[in-house]
Amino acid sequence: MTLKKSARTSRRRLLGLAAFIACSVGGLGAAALIEGCSSPTTGGKRVVLHTRVKLDPVSARSFTTGFGWKVTLTRALVATGDFYYFDGAPPLAVHRPRRDWEFAQRWLGLGIAHAHPGHYEAGNALGQMLTPWSVDLLTDTAALADGDGVTGIYRSASFSFKAPPAGPFATELFGHVAIAEGTAEKEGEELRTFRAIADLTDLEDSVANGQVDGCEFAETDVQSDGTVTASVNPKFWFNLVDFSEAKVGSAEEPSEFEAGSQPKIAFAQGVTQLSAYKFSYSKQ
Repeated sequence: MTLKKSARTSRRRLLGLAAFIACSVGGLGAAALIEGCSSPTTGGKRVVLHTRVKLDPVSARSFTTGFGWKVTLTRALVATGDFYYFDGAPPLAVHRPRRDWEFAQRWLGLGIAHAHPGHYEAGNALGQMLTPWSVDLLTDTAALADGDGVTGIYRSASFSFKAPPAGPFATELFGHVAIAEGTAEKEGEELRTFRAIADLTDLEDSVANGQVDGCEFAETDVQSDGTVTASVNPKFWFNLVDFSEAKVGSAEEPSEFEAGSQPKIAFAQGVTQLSAYKFSYSKQ
């Protein structure tokens, strides 16, 4: 009898531990368990979260990169995937960009050890939007599918890319997760007219499954239905792209960054930068 009672007690403890792990997000996939995690620890009250994606107004269409190139975008298409929202604070540091010698290592096929961009604990999963879509960042704010969540303090988020693309720009993305077109100019250099492309495989060095974790969510106490807006700043996509190593191109025939080139690798790294994605909540 004592052994049976002890076994039942152990089983209940294990089940309780499993439920705690699921609701505390041991992995970001646990965010899909929002409905099962509604409890006093996560707020409890369910809310509808409308979803928007827009170009970060700080970036606009033109910006100057870390290499001193003035980039003007004419197109910026993104294939989005799941968005998840958490109560854990975002990391204090962003992904460390690669230096020139690291690009050389990549070309030579040598392994590179990456420092973690600050300690990040996602904490409780509070909300999610699970419908893939596609947007052109240079047009008006895009409305995505509604998400859902529970009340609580929202502090961080996960932005993800999805392939194959879905939504209104799926055909124009040709299976890619990001396409940016425009011009880059710098004193003493020829004007570059470019097309930068990123696939999920290009992002694998930095993120798993196209998911950029630990993005900043402007800290908000969500207590009612509202709108979550993801602002994207493409400046971080191009900040370490050295356009002097890209072909000149033309308006009729933009030059694509070549596989294995510095611009191609730097663009893929930039697309995964935490600072490129910021989330906020409003009651509208």
